Amino acid sequence: MPTIANSSHAGLYGRRDGSRQADPSVAVRVRARLNRSALTERLSEGADPESSAELALRARQLVGGTERRILSRTLERTLDDVRRPKLTLGGGTLVRRQEVLRAQEPLRLMIKRLRDDRPVAVEGMALIERLITDGTWSPLYNATAPGALRRLTVLATAALEPGA
Repeated sequence: MPTIANSSHAGLYGRRDGSRQADPSVAVRVRARLNRSALTERLSEGADPESSAELALRARQLVGGTERRILSRTLERTLDDVRRPKLTLGGGTLVRRQEVLRAQEPLRLMIKRLRDDRPVAVEGMALIERLITDGTWSPLYNATAPGALRRLTVLATAALEPGA
């Protein structure tokens, strides 16, 4: 992982030489917003955040405190929902309840790690974002081999560690 940050660095994305990157232009912000999923996917696969302004911006967003809080709350609600399913009319994404129940312990460890103040690596944050939001890829929503969600949760939590 070439660069890491935490919530105290949310406004900056440090370069290897220690210099600061200027605020991104409007064009960069628009392209990053339009390509958010693709940028997250690339970062989850180990792309260098410094290879483009859009990747650097997306990396900065991912490691910021706001994103960490959103992801941890979403995972906590997912665990609550599978333990106490609610009967609802229509709508809603259906998670694979049994897989989530099998992955409870590593999901709790992931939530705990997201909520602490230690720096996190971009690749791990991108993996967690995809775990939650990528319905075509994530074992949270798709039938996969038993234990796939648990394994991905362990992998993504380990990938949060700088230098992992």
